[in-house]
Amino acid sequence: MRRIKLATLFAVIVPMIALTGCGVSKDKYESVLNEKITLEEKVGVITKAKEALKDEYDNLLKEKMGLATKLEIAMNERNALKGEYDKILDEKITVKAAYEKLLTENKDLKNKLASR
Repeated sequence: MRRIKLATLFAVIVPMIALTGCGVSKDKYESVLNEKITLEEKVGVITKAKEALKDEYDNLLKEKMGLATKLEIAMNERNALKGEYDKILDEKITVKAAYEKLLTENKDLKNKLASR
């Protein structure tokens, strides 16, 4: 008996729902659907722009890493050249001191020879 009541209730409710629809007008449904389609298109455009920016970021990062490597190489070369420069400067100072010592000794020898 209970099943018959449920079946009858179901048989009455289903056609009523079908007749009344879902409660949303066709115009409102279509406007919401069009808005959904527009938003999906905007999401697609934004997603493509995001991917393009990510690619650009990746390229800039690669370029930065390449420049960092070049800078490191240049700094190492600079330090090596500075070491060579300092070495040559020290040798120059030593040679100049030896030259001045020889000049002084040469003057002293000339003075001794002149005084004899």
